[in-house]
Amino acid sequence: MTARLNLQDALTAFQTAFTYEHPEGLTIDPRVEGGTLRIEVRHQDVNALRGFDVIAEPLESEERGAQQLGEDIARVVEQELMYGQLPAVGEDGAYRRIVV
Repeated sequence: MTARLNLQDALTAFQTAFTYEHPEGLTIDPRVEGGTLRIEVRHQDVNALRGFDVIAEPLESEERGAQQLGEDIARVVEQELMYGQLPAVGEDGAYRRIVV
């Protein structure tokens, strides 16, 4: 069994790798909560609060290092933002969740 991935290091790698020039009013809130790295992306438009969550819950057997995980998450967030239209909150009150 390998050592548990350091999510603080993954968060730092995300912050370094995420260079996407996003529009004003878009909030990106990365944080570590226990064994989960969560990136919340939100934007208030005239109709609704829109956004998505990117979640990483690495297993002890995770093959990626913290650097690679942070870079992977940054790439996912950037790709989702390139679509232009963020999804609205679902009927269940939850945002779309992307697991990396």
